[in-house]
Amino acid sequence: MSPLDEAIIANDSLPQHQRRTNQAIADECGTSEAAVRRHRKALKRRSEQRQQGTDAYFGVPTEAITARGKTVRLADGSYEKITWKPGAAERAEVKRLAYDDIAPLFAEKPTPAHDRPRSGTLVVVISDMQIGKTDVRGGTKETVKAVRSAISGIALEAVSYDEIILVDCGDSTENFTNTVSQAQTCDMGLVEQIRTAQGVLADAVRLLAQACPSVTYVAVPSNHCQVRTGIGRSNRANIAADDYGLLIQSNIQMALEGRPGFEGVGFLAPSPRLESLTVRAQDGTVMGVTHGHAAGSKSRIADWFRGQAFGCVAGMQDARVLLHGHWHSFSVQTVGDSRQIICAPTVDPGSSWFQNASGESSTPALLTFELGGGTSAGWRLWS
Repeated sequence: MSPLDEAIIANDSLPQHQRRTNQAIADECGTSEAAVRRHRKALKRRSEQRQQGTDAYFGVPTEAITARGKTVRLADGSYEKITWKPGAAERAEVKRLAYDDIAPLFAEKPTPAHDRPRSGTLVVVISDMQIGKTDVRGGTKETVKAVRSAISGIALEAVSYDEIILVDCGDSTENFTNTVSQAQTCDMGLVEQIRTAQGVLADAVRLLAQACPSVTYVAVPSNHCQVRTGIGRSNRANIAADDYGLLIQSNIQMALEGRPGFEGVGFLAPSPRLESLTVRAQDGTVMGVTHGHAAGSKSRIADWFRGQAFGCVAGMQDARVLLHGHWHSFSVQTVGDSRQIICAPTVDPGSSWFQNASGESSTPALLTFELGGGTSAGWRLWS
């Protein structure tokens, strides 16, 4: 705060009959009367911002503003400038709307599934939805319909299991910071991408919680969901936890806290600076989960797994199964002492650029499999 600001504040705190004119303050501080008016107006604007939580001029949440300067011409001839954290405005908007978006989905206590013998752990994988993307198989509407249809079918069979592990394997939104072309291949803005993906995942939690007494919702960071300062992976804005997929998981967790009927739903995410985690099934079988982009290429995922296990990162040394996404096509391979690496398929609208370059494409699907006995089995694609 400048001496002129302090003089204005001190003057305005006096009783009305003792206050000096703007010209008197200007003479005391060795400046012009116009400068006093500009500073008084700026002080008033900052006071309003603190009360409202939103910048009065730019309409940006004040928590997102990291610095101020002078560049934008105001009506009185002065200048104003702000900079803000990339993605912070979108995160604040989604967080503000999250409860109203999600709460209606969980308004009614879930109806318990019919009593029947249960056994084992079912893993349900939603990977690379890339909500907002449009391509050869349509756009967001088609992707949402495909996921909800698959989850409805999966929920009918989930009543046979003791436990469900629901995995968001990353890239739930398309975003705009991976390639320049994303500005032309998205059918909605970033805030709507996050809210739509959030609705899809919340509905999946709701349906699976009705089918099974124990549901663990796992989420990991991914390249499409990274908050970035610019286009390209070298422009990551913050640590791994600054991720829209993890924001979605946090919002859903907030909406379920203390809600009757959902006591059996748990949440698991990596520690803030890591991009992977391990989850333990009820019988003790450990599965590692990561998006996959950190490996660089699919041919290197086995070496990445070995390195993480040797380095004892996120408990990977105990993992008998590694689940990842990123490469959009289902596969299972065995490495080391019969450990498995599973690549999840995608349900996104397709990638015509990849098909034009390679001739290859994959059928959109959700993946389920059983986890237990130190391995996985019963892989099924729900298309």
